[in-house]
Amino acid sequence: MSESVANASSSYYVTVRGERFTCGTVVGLGPQGDLGLPGQELAVTLDDCVLTDVPGAEEWALSAQGEAERCHVKIEEMRSGSAAPYTTWYLSDARPDGITDPSTTAANHETRIARLTLHAAKISPDMPG
Repeated sequence: MSESVANASSSYYVTVRGERFTCGTVVGLGPQGDLGLPGQELAVTLDDCVLTDVPGAEEWALSAQGEAERCHVKIEEMRSGSAAPYTTWYLSDARPDGITDPSTTAANHETRIARLTLHAAKISPDMPG
């Protein structure tokens, strides 16, 4: 289940605390549709994350540097040319474990994180947003 789900024409929207940010690639989700196994723990890596005007999601991501908060996370794979998500994963008890190269630009309220790793449980695709 640690295979990359990245596609050359894909990008990813990650929703945390009702706020959405983008990532270039995601590794470790496995295929959607298998619904995960009860209690299945995933190690997920998000690369090239851009968080703009999302203070709650930014606080959660940066909590990897301190005491990480657990919450629900939705990850949507978007394919170029399509308005609807190609695939959606719902995770519970997601907690950030590490971040690489975070940088913040105050002028445009943007934080970039080269790599965000998290642990979470995969849950059914009908989890409420």
